[in-house]
Amino acid sequence: MLALLCGSLTISFSSAFSPPARLPSEPPTQIISRSRTASFQTKVDLSEFAVRDVSALQDWAYNYGVQQMDGFELTSDDGLDVYPRTNVDAPAGSSVLYVPANLFLTSYSAREEFGVQQEAEKLIGALAGSDQFPLFYLFLKVLNEYNLGEESPWYPWLSSLPRVFNNGASMTPTCYDCLPPLAAKFSMQERVRCINCRQALKDVDFIDDSTKKNEDLLKWVYNVVETRSIEMDGGERVIIPMFDMFNHCSAGHEIEMSFDESGSAVAYTTVDVPAGSPLHVSYGNYYLTNPSATFAKYGFIDESCPSTFCKMMDIIPSTELRDIGLSFSRMLFYNTGEVSEEVYDVLLYQILSESKQAQKEFYNACVNGDYETKQAYHNEYMGKTIAKLKDHVDKFLKDLQSLSDKTMTKDVNEHPRLPLIMAHNELCYNIFMSVKSNIDPIAQQYSQY
Repeated sequence: MLALLCGSLTISFSSAFSPPARLPSEPPTQIISRSRTASFQTKVDLSEFAVRDVSALQDWAYNYGVQQMDGFELTSDDGLDVYPRTNVDAPAGSSVLYVPANLFLTSYSAREEFGVQQEAEKLIGALAGSDQFPLFYLFLKVLNEYNLGEESPWYPWLSSLPRVFNNGASMTPTCYDCLPPLAAKFSMQERVRCINCRQALKDVDFIDDSTKKNEDLLKWVYNVVETRSIEMDGGERVIIPMFDMFNHCSAGHEIEMSFDESGSAVAYTTVDVPAGSPLHVSYGNYYLTNPSATFAKYGFIDESCPSTFCKMMDIIPSTELRDIGLSFSRMLFYNTGEVSEEVYDVLLYQILSESKQAQKEFYNACVNGDYETKQAYHNEYMGKTIAKLKDHVDKFLKDLQSLSDKTMTKDVNEHPRLPLIMAHNELCYNIFMSVKSNIDPIAQQYSQY
């Protein structure tokens, strides 16, 4: 038994985690690409219907020291989405996957391997700021490994990846027109980040011109990095092969990850997981309440998400509004029809703008936890608050119907992501209808006074 200390949790490896019989004589992080030009080796087939070679991935992972719990397997229901599950009962605290640090692809090691790309950094810095440097270096790393073809130590991993993505960077301008404002904003931000990486590539001398002009390839590489990397403290980006196969679930995840003293990754169960269950992680708290952001970045509809941002996009932000709850993660509508108190607080603060004294008293009550004063204001102005809320809900539902009508006129063959866009809009519609069914009777009651 080998025990690793991961944070405050000690994880014991069973015999299934014994070292593999064959280990590479030269781990990937010690292999510097022999060529930084386009390789004539066989490259990963990026055609839409290319098969994801999961079998070769598992052999590769075994040979490079990845260890799996007995019963851990990669599976697929449709041949497109590949995800882990356990075919044995896995008690809480079970280690299910160990990935040695030398398999990671990281932005900082890419910067060391390729050197600082000053002209590329200058361009990205001007377009998006230095926060995007790690994204670009990891983009450069994955692109270079793709170009090396079978010479790349990560070739089996690359060959196991999806060929088609449905996130914001993959959409057409027509797609953005069929999304509500927040989802369109998030999706267009993804497109801009992708374009920034492609633009900065023109100043990288070891990437050949044909690669720089291959828009489909560059978009695929960007999507691999954006959807499969983890943003670490400090902003650096890391892709952990095999761990990147875990899907997200907002309703509850069974898997968390930690790092051992060598920097290797350990995935372990946080709850008892029965045999036959898929294994999920959380992609971060931000995505637990924001299915529009999840769709824009990762390209799937998180139907497990219990809530969504209330879609109030016309509010001019201020320090005071942020203090009392103006946030994508706090101003929420729930699929039960409930509305978070921050929605009511922000609406009332706006209503009270006609009386600066009352507005200040209400603000102080919110930030100081003075429940009685805060509730007194809500009781006094509930009629106006609920009317303002109802107007917003009714208008958004009307806008969603218009978007649906527009989407139905478009050619799905030209814009293949439209069905997912419609599913996203339907998710929002259903949540807003639940809210409407709750607030309409209240609004009706107050309208009689």
